Amino acid sequence: MKHVLKTYIMAALIGSVALGANGLVQASDVEVVKVNAEPAAAVVNDNGDVVAVATPTEAHNNTTGIMTKRISQDISPATNKALWEESDELAREADLVQVPEANAYYQRLAVSVSPVAVTGDRLHITYPTVTSVSPVVTKEINDRITKYVQTLQKNLEKANLKADMKENLYITYDVEANDKGIFSVLIKSYTIGDQAANGLNTVKAFTFNSTSGKVLSLGDFGGVSKEVLNTAINEDEDLKAQFFPENLPVDKVPADFYATEDHELYLIFQQGTVGPMSSGTIYVPVGKSKR
Repeated sequence: MKHVLKTYIMAALIGSVALGANGLVQASDVEVVKVNAEPAAAVVNDNGDVVAVATPTEAHNNTTGIMTKRISQDISPATNKALWEESDELAREADLVQVPEANAYYQRLAVSVSPVAVTGDRLHITYPTVTSVSPVVTKEINDRITKYVQTLQKNLEKANLKADMKENLYITYDVEANDKGIFSVLIKSYTIGDQAANGLNTVKAFTFNSTSGKVLSLGDFGGVSKEVLNTAINEDEDLKAQFFPENLPVDKVPADFYATEDHELYLIFQQGTVGPMSSGTIYVPVGKSKR
């Protein structure tokens, strides 16, 4: 799903959310090196997987979307090339701010979304923080997302301490739903080694009840059977072609999913798990929930 830049907000306002205004997210949670009014833009393929990353200046001054700046102090030219060689497609910017309709916001049917940027050597993260009329909902959602981002950051730092070939990490996000009591967001991470020709995309999906802050599971939507999943795949030849033939029919429903405001469900297969790496992340629409 493609998103457009919706509006700008003052960096000071973003900073107040990032640094724990009203005790929502503490500065100690994530070391915020730089907060931009415009987050880094990611160049993506048709499946939404990152094939290049550009800084805010590069993203807005470079109409080709090609990243020419090296991503770490000692990255090899080959790795840098791998990030931008396919970036002749249009750059897709992470959602900056979504301002919900006033009634929906005050009825806790939607939240406001703002980015926090964390940059460092081998690290470029843009992740969302939310603000709800309810402090409890705000804390529940932000804590869950922040904890996940922290884990990725710490895992990278730990792995690079002893690794001969160090890895680089990028994180962006897409908001898939923000209305009718559903807030659904995809946290997309991309890792690539210094000497690697290709990286790996991983998608973590969070679907929240925006009236309570509770993270929702497939079971909360009535679940999805293997029969429904395989029917959805078989009825779409383009989708079916993204799977290895030996992995069809699918024998297990993945836990990763996201939902729209109207309870349309999309199941997520991670890159390389059921199809070739070239298929990227596979999203399977399985229709409306049973509830």
